[in-house]
Amino acid sequence: MNLLELYVPEEIFVALSLLVLVLVLRRVFWKPLMKIVDGRRADVDDMLRRAEEAKKIIAEMEAQRASHNAEMERQAVEKMKETRELASREYDRIVAEAEEKARKFTEAGEGNARRAYEQAMGESREAIITLALGAASIIIESSMDSEKNRELIEAMLQKAGVGHV
Repeated sequence: MNLLELYVPEEIFVALSLLVLVLVLRRVFWKPLMKIVDGRRADVDDMLRRAEEAKKIIAEMEAQRASHNAEMERQAVEKMKETRELASREYDRIVAEAEEKARKFTEAGEGNARRAYEQAMGESREAIITLALGAASIIIESSMDSEKNRELIEAMLQKAGVGHV
């Protein structure tokens, strides 16, 4: 019996040929193609998983950055507050020092003025006494015999604090 002699209806032959073709194609092409597709699917799934991990890391880093920025801002505000307090204390110290120097300068000026006034008053008293003594001596010389003049001169000298001549 020859294969060609065997009578197979054409529809069955086409169906069997298609089945064999499908089995061969499946074995030769479909399985390797599915392995490639599964590999790509696994690669895509891995990439998606890594993308999710990256998103989590980015979110954590963003939270850390925000926290760090908040801390830096808090520290900056604290430093500004400390600097203002230090500047205020330094300002108060400088003003107090200037007021103290001004007070001492004023006291020294008042003391110098007082001493100058007392010196001028002393010099004035001495000049007045000298003039009074000169006038008294002229009066005494011109009227030595007048007892009244002598009494007047002595009274004037006692008032001036000189005493007897």
